[in-house]
Amino acid sequence: MPRSRSPQPAYQFHVSGQAKVRLGGDDFYLGKHGTPESYAKYYALLAEYNANGKVPPARDKKPDTHQADSPILVKHVTADFRHRVLPKHEHSPSHYACFVWLCDLLDQKHGKEPVAEFGPRKLESLRDGLVDRGNSRSYANEQIGKVIKVIEHGVARELVAPDRIVALKALPPLKRGQARDNPKRSGVSLDSIRATLPHLTETAAAMVRLQLATAMRPSEIFRMRPCDIDRRGEDWIYRPANHKTEHHGKVKAVPILGEGFKALAPFMFGDENELCFLTTKGTPWNKDSYRIAVTRAAKAAKVEHWTPYQIRHTAAQAVRDAVGPEGAQALLGHSKLSMVETYAKASEAKAIEAARTAPKL
Repeated sequence: MPRSRSPQPAYQFHVSGQAKVRLGGDDFYLGKHGTPESYAKYYALLAEYNANGKVPPARDKKPDTHQADSPILVKHVTADFRHRVLPKHEHSPSHYACFVWLCDLLDQKHGKEPVAEFGPRKLESLRDGLVDRGNSRSYANEQIGKVIKVIEHGVARELVAPDRIVALKALPPLKRGQARDNPKRSGVSLDSIRATLPHLTETAAAMVRLQLATAMRPSEIFRMRPCDIDRRGEDWIYRPANHKTEHHGKVKAVPILGEGFKALAPFMFGDENELCFLTTKGTPWNKDSYRIAVTRAAKAAKVEHWTPYQIRHTAAQAVRDAVGPEGAQALLGHSKLSMVETYAKASEAKAIEAARTAPKL
């Protein structure tokens, strides 16, 4: 059986030793075959070609087989990042979307400039744009850190000189007073949660109850599958396949007890590998759909405006008050005890003990 033809123009070898790609009947030469630079240029050309509706990028002259010394542009680094790194973030839609947006921003503002000329002043200009849009100081600092990570990928691929990262990191973060600060996040009262529940769908209400009983992040609830729940012991333990601190080598274990067990149990009868919680449309939940459902229900209940992430703070504070910061640390899965203090290395037993003190509705 013949091999199916790839829908994308192929990265090819030219007798000159260069890599090439054929777009619209013309050969585009990319530099020495097999090098990171040639692949980065290939991914950038493909992105432009696909964005233009399969129309080749405009050129000022005929193909030249001697382009090995053409500089690496910012768009080459972002294209390589999209191809090699972005797929690793697909399990986290918010992180994925954030990096896509930042790559688009880099392409729009500096894509055609040599990456060797992308320095602290241009990075500061990007940050100023974020602040001018009304974003908070912490958000602007966080996004600039992610921009540096994109360029760091270029260093790892030997597309960018290491001194670029030294230069970019020389830009100091925004200090208090240089941009607006978000109000400190606080918990939500149990009375407000109780009043809101009748105005939620059965699924959304169960998610709220489960989150209050476990202090999980909303994203951890969205990704729950029956196969992730260890039901071998007396207590159920949720062991998420992906979580926020996995890159630190941390293993997350969330006890599902009491009210959490009652909330989750009815949703455990589907396919072992399918999500426990889906919207009324049969689609996965995300931070926006969950937030909108909760805020609309709170408005209908005529209680204070609150969001799902506040549930985590409410649960964390209750556990901290009952068993201390180490118990809260175990339940929340934080690497540092100082993070628990923000919300109001322990064993699974400590987490189970903490879960027994979670607030109840």
